Amino acid sequence: MEIGKPYKGLKVVDASQGFAAPYCAGLLALYGADVVKIEPPTGDWARDIGRNRAGQTALHVVGNRGKRSIALDLKQPGAQAVVRRLATGCDVFLESFRPGVADRLGMSYEAIRALSPDVLYLSVCGFGQDGPYSNRPATDTVLQAFSGLMSVNRGVDGIPHRVGMLAVDTSAALHAFQALQAALYGRREGAGGRWIQIDLMRTTASFLTQKIAEHQMEDGQPRGLHPPAGAYETKDGWLVFTLVKNEQFARLCSALGKPELAAEPRYADFDGRIEHRDELIGMVTALMRERTTDEWIERLQANDVLSNRINTIADWLEDDHVRRAGAVGLVQQPDSGPVEVPVVPGTEFDPTLYAPAVGEHGSIILTELGLSADEIKDLAASGALALPR
Repeated sequence: MEIGKPYKGLKVVDASQGFAAPYCAGLLALYGADVVKIEPPTGDWARDIGRNRAGQTALHVVGNRGKRSIALDLKQPGAQAVVRRLATGCDVFLESFRPGVADRLGMSYEAIRALSPDVLYLSVCGFGQDGPYSNRPATDTVLQAFSGLMSVNRGVDGIPHRVGMLAVDTSAALHAFQALQAALYGRREGAGGRWIQIDLMRTTASFLTQKIAEHQMEDGQPRGLHPPAGAYETKDGWLVFTLVKNEQFARLCSALGKPELAAEPRYADFDGRIEHRDELIGMVTALMRERTTDEWIERLQANDVLSNRINTIADWLEDDHVRRAGAVGLVQQPDSGPVEVPVVPGTEFDPTLYAPAVGEHGSIILTELGLSADEIKDLAASGALALPR
């Protein structure tokens, strides 16, 4: 076994689209698995989310590095026959259709298990395979609203805001990958295959476990951050600081040039500062605008206050520590051009693992399955298979 490639030799069939399930399968590929991605002739719809460069978007590249693509029209009997051949003896099969669709396409858990008895069959959907909402359409935004995530992300304007990235899909992908890893370990111990059902609703709730418990244990009135902790605008940017222990307030007061505030009885503890949070936040807001971000960060860190400038993505990419820590790698994407991505912790970065073009490996995959050149040509002529131009 190669170090960093523990899943080398694992046969994975990825019939999913979007980001949640594909990113899970993509993580398997980064750890060495042979992942065959089945996508429609027009391509996974993730290829159209964001700026498209030569058939690739950022979303697709991140979710599909290291996979091999075959483009099939799954409504065609010939394409369904190919799926059955791919699934025969596979270790993992992933799908992200709405409940019932996989069954209609002949690739339900029962159908795949008949071809590979020990298969780990992973389904990812919005609200689950059963229940009154099982057929509701679900997106990252819908689930951020449904789960309560937006309600705990209110801006200074008081409006609930969507987290500006695919928090729900990413959480689902990581939960799915975690579940698959546990199941793969269990299979080594003789647990056999099973159907793993993952849905965006439950994985988002798991992501919010602390807030859900807090709602109940604090009677629906959570205390929130310790005032005046939070994000503040400076003379030329933004920064954030937080307080974890009561004694840290005195350090903050020193950094602000207001040591006398620490001796104020009404600010003596967290409860007092919560009661007088508006006046405290108003005072700090005014002070912060008097200096630049660099000046404040220097003062805050000199007083051991937990703080940081609020970076842009560009700031993070250019940060010296990020570069020295090797936290970013350059993917040599042949069609859309090189792109830097964070190195997944625990993996050895391989710049040659790129996201495939639509159907890029179709002929190779079918040849491996034993199909002749004429059979491949016939599949393409029937419309069941789409080959790259």
